Amino acid sequence: MRAILLSLFLFAISCVGQKGLLAENTKDSPQEVQMLEHVLSDSHSGVEKETFMVIRDSKALRNFFLQINKTRKPGLPVPQVDFSKKIVVIYCGGISAGHRSLKLELLKESKDAITLSPKEGAPFQKEGILETTPFCMYTLPYTQKEILVQ
Repeated sequence: MRAILLSLFLFAISCVGQKGLLAENTKDSPQEVQMLEHVLSDSHSGVEKETFMVIRDSKALRNFFLQINKTRKPGLPVPQVDFSKKIVVIYCGGISAGHRSLKLELLKESKDAITLSPKEGAPFQKEGILETTPFCMYTLPYTQKEILVQ
């Protein structure tokens, strides 16, 4: 009788262990890995016209942050990006009345291009803010494909 209980106990433990291993493997499956990863967004970029940038090196990223940090003290820190593995996509929304957030969404990916779409978050007004220049920054896995905005 003890042998049967011991074997049932071991069986139950091994099933729970397998379930945990299975859950860990499905977490890292390529289907669930996000291609577009949000890094930063803010309401003041200093860029007055709607602009879309694809940055493939650290020098260009530093130059963008020099521009947006002109009027900030101490300024936003430049995010650390491994440009051998990722590229940076920045969308500046231009001049906007009030405060609004921006997002980028992946529309489609073909063998030659990746198409992104800018989306506006819900606008809200803060006291003292009359005009903003919002931006958002995302990373994508490194690719030679053309990045398009629709």
